Amino acid sequence: MKKNILYTMLFALVALVMTSCGDKQSEGLSRITYYPSIELKGDNYVVWEKGIPFEDPGYVSLLNGEDVTDKVTVSNMPDVNKSGIYDVTYTTMKNEDGFDASATRTVVVLDLNSKIEGFYLTQPNSYRVRQGAEVAYGNAYEILIIDNGDGTVFVDDLLGGWYCQRAGYGTNYCLYGTLAIAEDGSVTCQKSFVNGWGDSHDDFTGTFDAENGIFTVNCVYAAMDFVQTWIKE
Repeated sequence: MKKNILYTMLFALVALVMTSCGDKQSEGLSRITYYPSIELKGDNYVVWEKGIPFEDPGYVSLLNGEDVTDKVTVSNMPDVNKSGIYDVTYTTMKNEDGFDASATRTVVVLDLNSKIEGFYLTQPNSYRVRQGAEVAYGNAYEILIIDNGDGTVFVDDLLGGWYCQRAGYGTNYCLYGTLAIAEDGSVTCQKSFVNGWGDSHDDFTGTFDAENGIFTVNCVYAAMDFVQTWIKE
């Protein structure tokens, strides 16, 4: 009986010492951290006319209920004199524990008077040929073409939305590329790449009707033919 009482007292003493040490180690440390937040005003995807000064739709940042919008850092603002896709990044201040937050707005700068650049629709009667079988796109899918100003254009999906939109795989499966347009309207592909699969096209032929804003292309990818017509919106 005495041994049991002694063991019980020793156990209680050890527990008390461990608790005291734990309290000293955690003394002065906060268990709560307030994370900064940021909310963009307006749209996350903006099309902006080339040559017009950019007016940011705005944003709001809060930290524990306090407005800290004036401490937000904005980077990669669009160059309105150069057509392109700009991912504008908004980064909040860091809180006392070193945490911050960020948001991104995509701004597409376009020459609205250009006969080449702009948004095109892959026509529903476009089709893919795989092992001899034809399957139509069935719907119109939007792609973006930007004039590089050197006789070439950037296309955000040479497959006309087949995988990223029709199949629903997302933008990581767009076959983006650079096309060269000759004076006679013939089109060749200089380079292409799919981030999701890490490869590029096998072959490419096409023509561009500048007067009517129509691309007619055949992009061969992974031994499949994607026969498409893109018409400018």
